[in-house]
Amino acid sequence: MNGNGKTFVFETPEGTVEMDLGEVRSLAESGNIDGMYAYGMSLVLGIDTPADERKGYGFLETAAEEGHPEAMLFLVKMFFAGNYNGMDIEKSVEYSEKASEAGCQEAKLYLGTAYMDGIHVKQNYEKAASLFRQAANAGFQEARNSLAHLYEEGLGVPKDENKAFRLYRTAAGAGNMNAMFRLAVCYEFGIGTSADTEKAMEWYGKSSELNDVFALHRLGIIHSEGIIVKEDPKKAFDYFMNAALQGYPESMEAVSECYGKGYGTEQNREESIKWKKLTESSINDPIH
Repeated sequence: MNGNGKTFVFETPEGTVEMDLGEVRSLAESGNIDGMYAYGMSLVLGIDTPADERKGYGFLETAAEEGHPEAMLFLVKMFFAGNYNGMDIEKSVEYSEKASEAGCQEAKLYLGTAYMDGIHVKQNYEKAASLFRQAANAGFQEARNSLAHLYEEGLGVPKDENKAFRLYRTAAGAGNMNAMFRLAVCYEFGIGTSADTEKAMEWYGKSSELNDVFALHRLGIIHSEGIIVKEDPKKAFDYFMNAALQGYPESMEAVSECYGKGYGTEQNREESIKWKKLTESSINDPIH
């Protein structure tokens, strides 16, 4: 924070301008899209003012519709994070494309995902790879993780498990949770590298510490199989439960089976039936 209390900085043709919240609010209310973006962000995130999401998203929506690329990107990010329901998938792809064309490198991650999965655009792995590569080169590790997936599977790029492994390792080392899980899988099964169960367990552990349901579930399986580590029913149940509480269907089913058999926990028929029903209902509403 600046000593004068002016926490907002704007770059103008005349140079850098510092403003306090009141000045930013006035700028937003005058219809300036930079002001609407800054004030909207403040209201949504509660920066220097009590949070008011409804009002904040209103300013951001107006700024986005008037072409502000950062406002478009922010709305897309909040939409995919499940924190904003003021748009649909089609609008998110439109905004991702416009923000990407305006030079927002992070937007290329979301646009690349649309092309990879064929979401409101024709599926195009080559274009997805190009977009992921640009975003990864700008430092966005989820894009690096997605690019690694394309190399691992040979989608839009020549299949290259060694390169996929290196990309996963870089993204994981930078703290990307999804890459941590995929790196652990590479180490466990020898994908693009020599199998190393010790390193696999290390990276599954790091990913699980970030509450990654895939890592939690895999650790549950590993501790129930007793191949990589000594069988530990209690640990297996705890890992399954942690993932199940986040809505992961396979772990929910595992919890049901554990209660039914008394594996790692006391046998409880009612809990087994409850989790079985939760598993069935979750199939129609899978996690993202």
